[in-house]
Amino acid sequence: MAVSYPSIGHKVIAKVVDVKGKCTIGMQVGDEFELSIHKCGDFCGYFYHNIFNWICMLQFGGTFPMGDPDKMEWVCPNAQNQVKIQLIRQKD
Repeated sequence: MAVSYPSIGHKVIAKVVDVKGKCTIGMQVGDEFELSIHKCGDFCGYFYHNIFNWICMLQFGGTFPMGDPDKMEWVCPNAQNQVKIQLIRQKD
């Protein structure tokens, strides 16, 4: 079965910028993942669960309350193997 994801709102990219320890699913610095309310692909479900609301906010035009309105850094909830990402909104 072919899966099709609707194009809704802005594109959101999660870019891995740091890894402390060893990511349990193998994410590495430089990896990028397109995320949306429908799409989590090969991104870690544990981490996705923590950032889902921020993905929605970026996808539908909201802004972060401080700093860059289109980019923010987040750290994985796995305290022993922390992956740090930037969530980046790409405007068309």
